[in-house]
Amino acid sequence: MRLISVLLFASSAVLALGAAAQTRIYCCDDVKGRKVCGDFLPTECQGRAYEERDNRGFVSKTVEAPLTPEQQARREAELARKEADKKKAAEERRRTLALLATYSSEKDINSARDRALAEVEKNMKQSQLRLEEANKKKKKLEGDKEFYKGKPLPEQVKAEIRDNEKEIKAQQAAVDAKMKEMEEVRSRFADEKKRYLELTGKKSTDAAPAPEPAPAPAAAPAPAAAPPAAPAAAPAAAKSAEKK
Repeated sequence: MRLISVLLFASSAVLALGAAAQTRIYCCDDVKGRKVCGDFLPTECQGRAYEERDNRGFVSKTVEAPLTPEQQARREAELARKEADKKKAAEERRRTLALLATYSSEKDINSARDRALAEVEKNMKQSQLRLEEANKKKKKLEGDKEFYKGKPLPEQVKAEIRDNEKEIKAQQAAVDAKMKEMEEVRSRFADEKKRYLELTGKKSTDAAPAPEPAPAPAAAPAPAAAPPAAPAAAPAAAKSAEKK
């Protein structure tokens, strides 16, 4: 029995020591700045930053206060900005690798640009031809309108005029779009060329544009016309007739 009592006492002591070793103290500053601590999180610490301390008083964990809606919004905006910057950097790296894998020289870039421009120009010319045909038909319809001047236009003519106006508008828009696309192609390849030269450290081999012709010198003013020569002096009066 004595042995059992000793064992029970020892077990209780170990458990007590273990409980003491696991003791946690929670501390925070309340709304008035006073330090508040407790074995459980004090009511004053609810919704505030607090510390967890061990049984020796050392801080083992720090818990930040919950964010306000405004702070949460700012935090989310900052995280979104960092994520966008990360994606942008990854996209820039992808474009760089693709650029170096696609082109081996400035000449390759120029050739690709010219092919792209030729394709756009081909489509633009088709729209231009359709626009010309629509304008020709417009002139014919104007003649028809003149023929019916002072009379009600037949419904068929009205319909043809409406369709013609739509066709002209559509084809003109197509031509304008292709012209804009050509400018975008030139700009895109110019950017790619610039980027390629920066990455490779090469210098452009494109021929320099021809210089603008120098303006022609101003023509010298024509010399003033010489005054007309004085009329020749009248011949001296004929000598008196020879004496007979």
